[in-house]
Amino acid sequence: MKKKFALLALCFMCAGLISCGTETENAEVPQSTSGSAAETVQTSESTDAAQTAAVTTEQAEAAQPDTTEEASAEQSEAKAEALTEEQALNAVKNYCFTQNPDLKSKAESAEYNVYWDVTTNDANEIVVLFRSYTGAQIRYYIDPVSGAAYTTELVPGIIDEEQRTEESLNVRDYLT
Repeated sequence: MKKKFALLALCFMCAGLISCGTETENAEVPQSTSGSAAETVQTSESTDAAQTAAVTTEQAEAAQPDTTEEASAEQSEAKAEALTEEQALNAVKNYCFTQNPDLKSKAESAEYNVYWDVTTNDANEIVVLFRSYTGAQIRYYIDPVSGAAYTTELVPGIIDEEQRTEESLNVRDYLT
Protein backbone atom coordinates (compact mmCIF):
# COMPACT_ATOMS: atom_id res chain seq x y z
CA MET A 1 0.00 0.00 0.00
CA LYS A 2 2.80 2.38 0.88
CA LYS A 3 4.52 1.64 -2.44
CA LYS A 4 1.33 2.49 -4.32
CA PHE A 5 1.00 5.72 -2.37
CA ALA A 6 4.63 6.63 -3.13
CA LEU A 7 4.10 5.85 -6.82
CA LEU A 8 0.91 7.94 -6.90
CA ALA A 9 2.69 10.85 -5.18
CA LEU A 10 5.53 10.57 -7.71
CA CYS A 11 3.07 10.69 -10.62
CA PHE A 12 1.49 13.85 -9.23
CA MET A 13 4.94 15.35 -8.75
CA CYS A 14 5.89 14.58 -12.37
CA ALA A 15 2.64 16.07 -13.64
CA GLY A 16 3.33 19.18 -11.56
CA LEU A 17 6.84 19.49 -12.98
CA ILE A 18 5.59 19.13 -16.53
CA SER A 19 2.89 21.76 -16.07
CA CYS A 20 5.40 24.19 -14.57
CA GLY A 21 8.05 23.49 -17.21
CA THR A 22 8.02 27.07 -18.50
CA GLU A 23 8.88 28.65 -15.15
CA THR A 24 12.50 29.58 -14.52
CA GLU A 25 12.40 29.08 -10.75
CA ASN A 26 14.14 26.11 -9.19
CA ALA A 27 11.38 24.17 -7.49
CA GLU A 28 12.69 21.79 -4.87
CA VAL A 29 10.54 18.83 -4.01
CA PRO A 30 10.31 18.34 -0.25
CA GLN A 31 11.15 14.84 0.87
CA SER A 32 9.67 13.17 3.89
CA THR A 33 12.23 12.55 6.64
CA SER A 34 9.94 10.70 8.99
CA GLY A 35 8.84 7.10 8.65
CA SER A 36 10.46 3.79 8.10
CA ALA A 37 12.92 2.75 5.43
CA ALA A 38 10.11 1.00 3.57
CA GLU A 39 8.48 4.38 2.81
CA THR A 40 11.58 5.72 1.09
CA VAL A 41 12.22 2.63 -1.01
CA GLN A 42 10.90 3.05 -4.54
CA THR A 43 10.44 0.55 -7.29
CA SER A 44 12.78 0.65 -10.27
CA GLU A 45 9.93 1.98 -12.42
CA SER A 46 9.33 4.99 -10.18
CA THR A 47 13.07 5.62 -9.89
CA ASP A 48 13.39 5.64 -13.68
CA ALA A 49 10.41 7.98 -13.94
CA ALA A 50 11.89 10.32 -11.33
CA GLN A 51 15.27 10.34 -13.12
CA THR A 52 13.56 11.05 -16.44
CA ALA A 53 11.55 13.88 -14.88
CA ALA A 54 14.69 15.32 -13.26
CA VAL A 55 16.63 15.18 -16.54
CA THR A 56 13.72 16.78 -18.43
CA THR A 57 13.46 19.54 -15.81
CA GLU A 58 17.22 20.17 -15.91
CA GLN A 59 17.14 20.36 -19.72
CA ALA A 60 14.22 22.78 -19.66
CA GLU A 61 15.91 24.98 -17.07
CA ALA A 62 19.20 24.92 -18.99
CA ALA A 63 17.45 25.93 -22.21
CA GLN A 64 15.28 28.62 -20.62
CA PRO A 65 17.93 31.34 -20.03
CA ASP A 66 19.04 31.18 -23.68
CA THR A 67 15.46 31.57 -24.86
CA THR A 68 14.86 34.47 -22.47
CA GLU A 69 18.03 36.23 -23.58
CA GLU A 70 17.15 35.75 -27.26
CA ALA A 71 13.61 37.03 -26.68
CA SER A 72 14.95 40.07 -24.83
CA ALA A 73 17.37 40.80 -27.67
CA GLU A 74 14.58 40.46 -30.25
CA GLN A 75 12.30 42.76 -28.22
CA SER A 76 15.08 45.35 -27.91
CA GLU A 77 15.68 45.25 -31.67
CA ALA A 78 11.94 45.46 -32.35
CA LYS A 79 11.56 48.49 -30.10
CA ALA A 80 14.52 50.15 -31.80
CA GLU A 81 13.02 49.47 -35.24
CA ALA A 82 9.35 50.12 -34.40
CA LEU A 83 7.71 52.92 -36.32
CA THR A 84 6.63 56.02 -34.46
CA GLU A 85 3.22 57.58 -35.01
CA GLU A 86 4.88 60.49 -36.81
CA GLN A 87 6.79 58.19 -39.17
CA ALA A 88 3.63 56.22 -39.91
CA LEU A 89 1.68 59.42 -40.59
CA ASN A 90 4.32 60.74 -42.99
CA ALA A 91 4.55 57.38 -44.77
CA VAL A 92 0.75 57.25 -45.26
CA LYS A 93 0.75 60.81 -46.59
CA ASN A 94 3.51 59.89 -49.05
CA TYR A 95 1.53 56.82 -50.10
CA CYS A 96 -1.64 58.88 -50.64
CA PHE A 97 0.26 61.46 -52.68
CA THR A 98 1.82 58.68 -54.77
CA GLN A 99 -1.59 57.12 -55.45
CA ASN A 100 -3.25 60.46 -56.24
CA PRO A 101 -0.81 63.18 -57.41
CA ASP A 102 -3.56 65.87 -57.39
CA LEU A 103 -4.22 65.24 -53.70
CA LYS A 104 -1.34 67.40 -52.51
CA SER A 105 -2.80 70.54 -54.06
CA LYS A 106 -6.26 69.66 -52.72
CA ALA A 107 -4.86 69.09 -49.22
CA GLU A 108 -3.13 72.48 -49.27
CA SER A 109 -6.27 74.22 -50.60
CA ALA A 110 -8.81 75.62 -48.15
CA GLU A 111 -11.51 74.60 -50.61
CA TYR A 112 -11.35 70.90 -49.66
CA ASN A 113 -11.71 69.33 -46.22
CA VAL A 114 -8.77 66.89 -46.32
CA TYR A 115 -6.89 65.81 -43.21
CA TRP A 116 -4.93 63.02 -41.54
CA ASP A 117 -5.05 61.96 -37.90
CA VAL A 118 -2.93 59.36 -36.11
CA THR A 119 -3.54 57.30 -32.95
CA THR A 120 -2.53 53.97 -31.44
CA ASN A 121 -5.29 51.45 -30.70
CA ASP A 122 -5.59 48.82 -27.96
CA ALA A 123 -3.99 46.17 -30.20
CA ASN A 124 -0.84 48.36 -30.34
CA GLU A 125 -1.43 49.14 -34.01
CA ILE A 126 -0.84 52.62 -35.33
CA VAL A 127 -4.06 53.86 -36.94
CA VAL A 128 -3.87 56.68 -39.46
CA LEU A 129 -7.20 58.21 -40.44
CA PHE A 130 -7.31 59.89 -43.85
CA ARG A 131 -10.36 62.01 -44.51
CA SER A 132 -10.60 62.38 -48.28
CA TYR A 133 -11.99 65.38 -50.11
CA THR A 134 -14.86 63.08 -51.15
CA GLY A 135 -15.87 62.59 -47.51
CA ALA A 136 -14.61 59.00 -47.30
CA GLN A 137 -12.75 58.06 -44.14
CA ILE A 138 -9.93 55.62 -44.84
CA ARG A 139 -8.08 54.11 -41.91
CA TYR A 140 -4.65 52.53 -42.26
CA TYR A 141 -3.95 49.93 -39.55
CA ILE A 142 -0.18 49.62 -39.29
CA ASP A 143 1.95 47.08 -37.46
CA PRO A 144 4.68 49.30 -35.96
CA VAL A 145 7.36 46.61 -36.17
CA SER A 146 6.87 45.18 -39.66
CA GLY A 147 5.22 48.21 -41.27
CA ALA A 148 2.54 46.01 -42.82
CA ALA A 149 -0.76 47.84 -43.19
CA TYR A 150 -4.31 47.15 -44.26
CA THR A 151 -7.08 49.64 -44.88
CA THR A 152 -10.72 50.09 -44.03
CA GLU A 153 -13.19 52.54 -45.48
CA LEU A 154 -16.19 54.35 -44.04
CA VAL A 155 -18.35 56.70 -46.08
CA PRO A 156 -20.85 58.42 -43.76
CA GLY A 157 -24.36 58.35 -45.19
CA ILE A 158 -23.48 55.64 -47.74
CA ILE A 159 -21.61 52.93 -45.82
CA ASP A 160 -22.64 52.94 -42.17
CA GLU A 161 -19.96 50.52 -40.95
CA GLU A 162 -16.23 50.48 -41.41
CA GLN A 163 -15.39 47.87 -44.08
CA ARG A 164 -12.03 46.35 -44.80
CA THR A 165 -10.77 46.91 -48.33
CA GLU A 166 -8.44 44.80 -50.45
CA GLU A 167 -5.76 47.48 -50.28
CA SER A 168 -2.65 46.58 -48.32
CA LEU A 169 0.86 47.98 -48.26
CA ASN A 170 4.04 48.22 -46.28
CA VAL A 171 4.46 51.77 -45.04
CA ARG A 172 8.21 51.29 -44.69
CA ASP A 173 8.34 51.55 -48.49
CA TYR A 174 7.05 55.13 -48.23
CA LEU A 175 9.30 56.47 -45.46
CA THR A 176 11.45 59.41 -46.49
